[in-house]
Amino acid sequence: MRNKTLTGIFLLAFLQVAISGLRAQENDAGLWTSVTIEKEVAKDLDVIVTEEVRFNENITEAGAIFTEAGLEYKIWKGFRAGLFYRYTCRRRIDDSYSRLHRVYSDLAYKQKIRRFELGYRARFQVQYKDFSTSETGHVPEWYFRQKLSVSYNTKSRFDPFLGCELWYWIDPVWSRFDNLRLTAGVNVRITKIHSVDLGYLVNKEFNIADPLTSWVVFAGYKLRL
Repeated sequence: MRNKTLTGIFLLAFLQVAISGLRAQENDAGLWTSVTIEKEVAKDLDVIVTEEVRFNENITEAGAIFTEAGLEYKIWKGFRAGLFYRYTCRRRIDDSYSRLHRVYSDLAYKQKIRRFELGYRARFQVQYKDFSTSETGHVPEWYFRQKLSVSYNTKSRFDPFLGCELWYWIDPVWSRFDNLRLTAGVNVRITKIHSVDLGYLVNKEFNIADPLTSWVVFAGYKLRL
């Protein structure tokens, strides 16, 4: 029953994307680069820190720079919960930077089926933009995000993966889906503690004014201590 509900939600969102695709749409090419460090600080409890730079405008400028830190806890087999904070500097049209504060919580589940690993992640997030410098800085922006993923163990250093994520904007006037992210890539295990994610994603906005579709190459390095 749960799988049917999730499938229905994603099909509904895809329909909304298809309809919105009939409207004017801006396109951009991007490059997202990141470094992540994970450290187990207690049994089943990890500290995770990420630094990321996202280039946009056809990879000509640093559109967003953020630092993220948080805790992730293994509840029981297959289930994990996390709590994170992100500080972001996002470039404005006039080349100044807007400051954003985001807090989010995750609940994730992964299930191995032979050499496949299926995953589901639910995320609640709240974000404040220009908290102390804008008239609307104290107004929170709430989202509920759901992500489905699948990876395949090739029994080598290279494991391919796919992902699909939907963003649902929780708004008192008009709550709606407004973002879809499709991801394809490969995880490269260099050593037991070093790995790299390489791939491509499409991030499509819809149900908003001036929606943007971003075509992004990503590269992320991870160190597991």
